[in-house]
Amino acid sequence: MKPFFIACRPKTLIASISPICIGSALAISENAFHFWIFLCTLLTGLGIQVSTNLANDLFDFLKGADTAGRKGPIRVTASGLMSVAQVKMTTILVMSATAIFGSALALHGGFLIACLIPCSLLLAVGYTAGPFPLAYLGIAEFFVFLFFGPVATGMTYYLQTNVLSGPAFAAGIAPGLLSCSILIINNLRDVSEDREANKKTLIVRFGTRFGKWEYCFAIVLAYLMPLFTFGRHPLVLLTMLVLIPGLFLITAVCKNTDPLAYNPLFGKTGKLLTLYTTLYFFTQIL
Repeated sequence: MKPFFIACRPKTLIASISPICIGSALAISENAFHFWIFLCTLLTGLGIQVSTNLANDLFDFLKGADTAGRKGPIRVTASGLMSVAQVKMTTILVMSATAIFGSALALHGGFLIACLIPCSLLLAVGYTAGPFPLAYLGIAEFFVFLFFGPVATGMTYYLQTNVLSGPAFAAGIAPGLLSCSILIINNLRDVSEDREANKKTLIVRFGTRFGKWEYCFAIVLAYLMPLFTFGRHPLVLLTMLVLIPGLFLITAVCKNTDPLAYNPLFGKTGKLLTLYTTLYFFTQIL
């Protein structure tokens, strides 16, 4: 059980939890919240991310991007904690369970959700597998931003209210950017290994200085977004206070030259997204 828990990468799961909580908070503020829809949405979102993480663990090992000497957190396939066959089977099981929860959402949400769920599961594998893996082409940030940001938030709101709302999609911009910042830290740390494995992340293509500026942009823009999206809930502007610890993280990332030092910054960036989500949720429903 412990290897599976490691393979799920619990420190990153806030990326799927955050937009679902934010979209649900918007629904609660309009008295349109349904707990069972929320639960099913949460399980589907987590299932998609865990499927992505499992497939990433497997295919990064098969492609040579993950080795026993990696600088980041342990990977179960590369370390031998789980065999290739075990990781494949676990990925299939998690994707199957996710498809079941997603099917329930599709029955409720209709054609739009019925198209989105299989597309998300396909991208979960296509992130690192297939002839055109997103993570190896330097376009992973775009899909992380989109699917862990506006799409997840807007569609969570849609499932609760049956309304496609521009403000709901806009509210997903900040969590999408902060999820990207978690990925950027990961890519800054692994740039040497990625370059050797021909994994052409944006940082491999344009260098670590670009990656640091990319991180700064994602953090600052995320915390400026409430200025444009607070609507009828001005208390949401309090989420901008989280920019203060964000600036400390920006400073640490910009000054860092040791790949191993990115590991604690990785966890702290995830906590920053957690703090933003918590503040947004409660200020939205007050």
